Amino acid sequence: MRYPMIRFGLFMLVIMSLVVVLPVSASSVGNGIIVEGNPAGTDNIGSLNPLLCNNPYCRRITNFLFPTLYAVDPSSGLLIAAADGNFGLGLDTAAPTEKVGTIKLRDDLIWSDGVPVTAYDVFYSYLAIRSRFVSTPFTSVRSMINEARVVDEHTIEFAFDVVNCSLPSQINFPIVPAHVFDPQFREIVDELGTGGDLEDWFTEWLAFYKPSRFNVMNSNSFNANPNVTAGAFQFVGRLPGEEIRLVSPDGALAFVYRDISSGMNAAQFFNSGSGNVLVNPNMEMRDDLIADLDNQIIETVGNTWNYIGLNVANPNLSRSAFDGNGKLLEQGHHPIFGDVRMRQAIQKGINVNQLIDTALLGYGMPIASGRIPGTWAANDALQPTAFDPEGAKRLLDAAGWRDHNNDRIRECDGCLYASEGASLYFNLMVAFGGGREIAADLIAEQLSRVGIGVNVNVMDAESLLDQVRFQQFDAYLYEQRQDFPADADQSDLFTRSGDVLYGGNNYGSYFNPQIEDLMSQALTLPGCDPNVRSDMYRDIHEILEEDQPFIWLYAPSDMLVTRGIIGVSPYPNRPFWNIRDWIVTS
Repeated sequence: MRYPMIRFGLFMLVIMSLVVVLPVSASSVGNGIIVEGNPAGTDNIGSLNPLLCNNPYCRRITNFLFPTLYAVDPSSGLLIAAADGNFGLGLDTAAPTEKVGTIKLRDDLIWSDGVPVTAYDVFYSYLAIRSRFVSTPFTSVRSMINEARVVDEHTIEFAFDVVNCSLPSQINFPIVPAHVFDPQFREIVDELGTGGDLEDWFTEWLAFYKPSRFNVMNSNSFNANPNVTAGAFQFVGRLPGEEIRLVSPDGALAFVYRDISSGMNAAQFFNSGSGNVLVNPNMEMRDDLIADLDNQIIETVGNTWNYIGLNVANPNLSRSAFDGNGKLLEQGHHPIFGDVRMRQAIQKGINVNQLIDTALLGYGMPIASGRIPGTWAANDALQPTAFDPEGAKRLLDAAGWRDHNNDRIRECDGCLYASEGASLYFNLMVAFGGGREIAADLIAEQLSRVGIGVNVNVMDAESLLDQVRFQQFDAYLYEQRQDFPADADQSDLFTRSGDVLYGGNNYGSYFNPQIEDLMSQALTLPGCDPNVRSDMYRDIHEILEEDQPFIWLYAPSDMLVTRGIIGVSPYPNRPFWNIRDWIVTS
């Protein structure tokens, strides 16, 4: 088995040493052209308006062009104050303590047409998201911010629905230039004034400036050619069917997102010499890329983790944790997974390293809990449960599951929740893709060796989610994405607040009072000190590893491949964080 994280760790130590001894200065901007293949194609990439972009291909471009409400530390995932070298606006990243609060914004960021970036742009961007007349991936902002108002040129006021420590990371949306879509917007805001009660003012504003006015955003030429930006690069041109071009602040061509020819994948495009940067090539191409000594290879842990979600409640009694009046409802016990020893036995009976070698061709790492290592709230000291089939058998024996009829599948013999004599079988739904169907078949084979039968049902992700939302299931194999910035709160996954039929993400109705208490404390800690909160989340992850609401599997590795470029030093989820410091040497 490969250990890509070891390669990553050693490489990052080298990079850190280089940063100390040979820093790459910002003066290197414009040295050569970075070329990446565009798998989607210029004509199908989607909107280059960051509020409308809903896929990773257009996001590649919009991330280079537009500021966000807050900047993010690429090494930790924590929000940081706006400063030279980043493109956040907020000067204070502290979580609000009241439901109405102001955010002070930097005053030194300029749109590429010379107009200052101001609170009017933040207000316009929020209104566009809120309007529902544009299709945006930032829908959570609608439910978290109730009202907003420009206080002055560099101060925005928000009314929040709920105040907690995760709020700032959850409302971190991109900012677009208001004057591009409505040249009179600033004057209209000023005409209404900024005084009085915020709720009353905002109600008057919505009557005055109808949300339907944001229809203009859907057909604006800006979406295809964003010629007013304020980011690491500036947009300079879009050649339909060919490429998108970005320039550095000095006007030199810096980044080209070039269409990949039909019948060619991204790795083949890179190998042909058409590009000099490649992100996350297919697993089957990685060995050959590593073997080419002209390539610089950097692996990091990826931003998704794969797991088996378990239903710990009675699957014939599917319902939310609370009724409409807030009364706690009995959830019952799953005949197999209601017993924690059974969950632990399954974890011990799965050889995760073998799954990684088979399903991911070795490009992954085992995980110990639902948080990818390397970010501020992760418990990096936590070790994944070791493969221990004999230990699994002992747990199964202790839980009252034995094979009396010698058919190699155990039966209930004094087990807690199943009918006496019932065979130890469960159904495993699997979301197709990412090698998961391969992993599921191997899991079934591995568990059969300890006396557990698994029926594998492969389906598309949407069908799987439709079924688990009904909470009438045994287990499912899927993935979770860890967003950036990394919001540490996972209450929706592991507490009763997320046990909402058809609406929450705690599909298996898991409940542990310690987890509930620690999640609440970490979310509402006065002052929201990240060091104190990270200690709480480390404790949470230790309990989750032991209590096993999920079977923890693996995180696929990300890979960044470059050729003829120096200064590259990616972090997980942030391969391009310092792209303006890259120097193309050939």
